[in-house]
Amino acid sequence: MKILLDDGLQLSVGTGIGSYAKALGEALATMPDVTLVREDLTPTGPRRRARLAYLKRLDSAAYRERLRDLDVVHYANYAMPKKLPPHVVSAVTVHDLAAFSHKSTLPLLYGIYNRFMIKRAMKHADIIFTVSESTKQEIAARFPKAATRTVSVHPGHHREAVCAVPPAKYENTALTGLEERKFFLFVGTLEKRKNLVELINAYLYLIKTDPTAKGFSLVLAGKRGFGYKRIKRALRSAPEGADIRLPGYISASDRQKLYAEAAAFVFPSLLEGFGSPQTEAMAAELPLILSDIPTNREISGAYGHFYPLGNVSALTALLSAAVDGKLPADKAIATQRLAQLTWEQAAKEVLAAYQRAGQQKENSQPHG
Repeated sequence: MKILLDDGLQLSVGTGIGSYAKALGEALATMPDVTLVREDLTPTGPRRRARLAYLKRLDSAAYRERLRDLDVVHYANYAMPKKLPPHVVSAVTVHDLAAFSHKSTLPLLYGIYNRFMIKRAMKHADIIFTVSESTKQEIAARFPKAATRTVSVHPGHHREAVCAVPPAKYENTALTGLEERKFFLFVGTLEKRKNLVELINAYLYLIKTDPTAKGFSLVLAGKRGFGYKRIKRALRSAPEGADIRLPGYISASDRQKLYAEAAAFVFPSLLEGFGSPQTEAMAAELPLILSDIPTNREISGAYGHFYPLGNVSALTALLSAAVDGKLPADKAIATQRLAQLTWEQAAKEVLAAYQRAGQQKENSQPHG
């Protein structure tokens, strides 16, 4: 089976979708009778212009001709062409439906584009992969005609994010001196959908009211995204003694050290498709504090400690419990859960879906 896995320009910009495409591709490449074709396109010029050039190429006759000797084309970032060679199985991964359910968390034009491309995928794709059962159910409710073509496959966890012996020092100067402090950790894009203002408010209230928490820092590690201005405004209210670090996009080395030394990992998202950082926190055996949303429940289950969205008092109470060392992180539960979340298993399930769709396509073709 000859497969093209298209990352939709995400690998080059360091997104979670790029990491998903890379890890899934590497696992698929190890499967018997699979030949993986990659198009790791490096965008040139401004990001929006590169995206427009990419989309124009997808819908070109030259591109369709390029696909004629393939069996499967899988678009890991949901955008796909309207027309493909009739024998080629088309697959997309729709990571979430934020553009429909949480419109205000995306830039206006990007949200319009996102909705248009997802609707196209729902209409034309032979297989619609989701990274959680929760998102699969959302698709079934919003796009009933696509329900029978939707397949939920959990990604694997990124083992390289955690190591047994972390580096001695941080590379990022924004983390200087953190070795001598205890801290709460968030890793991900600093954007509106991650609900970080709520976390900042809970942290500030904690250090104001709990004397034992005054030596704690808060690390928000990740690049800036849509809604960062609200985060910046929330930081202005930080009193003397608060220590909030924003190191930006961090190296693999710093990521490993942060996971090794954090007191707890906090994941307060409004919406997640899967949420790989929570599995990384499990692998690091960190206490895990999460917003009580369906996907977080699905992925972290009995390992996590959940609080209701919007309830800053409940989030503060969990942070306080972590300060006091009273927030358990059950290693046995983490080990069992992570054993189910491997890229090898994901690749097997994805390949089986390709094969089913290919057989259905072949049976539907006229013979003779």
